[in-house]
Amino acid sequence: MFKQNEQVKLEAQKAIDTAMDLVTASIHSVEKLTHIQLETSRQILEETTKTLKDLANVSDTKEVLGRVTEMATQAVEKNIASARDIYDVVSEVRAKIGKVAEENLANAQQAALNSVEGLSKYNPSGSQAASDSVKTWIDSANQALAAMSKVASQVSEFANNNINAATSATVNAVKNAVKK
Repeated sequence: MFKQNEQVKLEAQKAIDTAMDLVTASIHSVEKLTHIQLETSRQILEETTKTLKDLANVSDTKEVLGRVTEMATQAVEKNIASARDIYDVVSEVRAKIGKVAEENLANAQQAALNSVEGLSKYNPSGSQAASDSVKTWIDSANQALAAMSKVASQVSEFANNNINAATSATVNAVKNAVKK
């Protein structure tokens, strides 16, 4: 009985620690996202203010147009860079949540095995079928988790490639527009 109470206490502490890890990761992510947003806004504001001050001294229409286009190009590039940073933060959080989910599944699987083994002490003749059933379930769950992890990695890689391609295309389009 004492061992069971200690086990329950240990599992409760693990659950609390896991929850605290997730809350901490969430808070850090919000901090990072807020920092990215504020820093990008600050940089764009500073560059826009500087460009507008410089424009006040320019009388040539072509030069004004060129500087406005340059300012727009820089703003697009900054926004794309911040989008990449945001993607990295979101990917980091997804990885953390995935890791916690895998650990919880592993703990649940171990608890199920321990329960079956504990029950087999009381009914050794019928325990083999239950043990085999739980082991089959665990193998199936592990295979499903491996498949989901593979799909998640592929989706993440696909999204990253698309972001990079879109970034390059956007920057090139803006640069080509500037040249014209």
